[in-house]
Amino acid sequence: MQNYLTHHPMDSYMHYVVTFLNRFTVPKRHVPLKQQLSADDLIARLEIALNTNSPVTIQLNNSLLSEDVTNISGYVYQNNNGEILVQSPKTHSMTVVLPGMIRHL
Repeated sequence: MQNYLTHHPMDSYMHYVVTFLNRFTVPKRHVPLKQQLSADDLIARLEIALNTNSPVTIQLNNSLLSEDVTNISGYVYQNNNGEILVQSPKTHSMTVVLPGMIRHL
């Protein structure tokens, strides 16, 4: 059997330019919209999430004027100032959640 070297194709400058432009033209992954819950339902579900030790998924509105949403998963906590915090189970980082931006829990 003969030994041989394989040369990996080198990425050219154009390759980097095309991948950079594709990053801006390719649409983001679509998050399916869940039903907007009423304030009473959100309060009840937040109380349950705060009292249990299981991770939950919270769907947040990105802004008040659009239907763009973000999903955050993790454990829900509340600090002494009344802020709602979500701790990621993988990275253990805390994210502050504004109550007015919660769409579904």
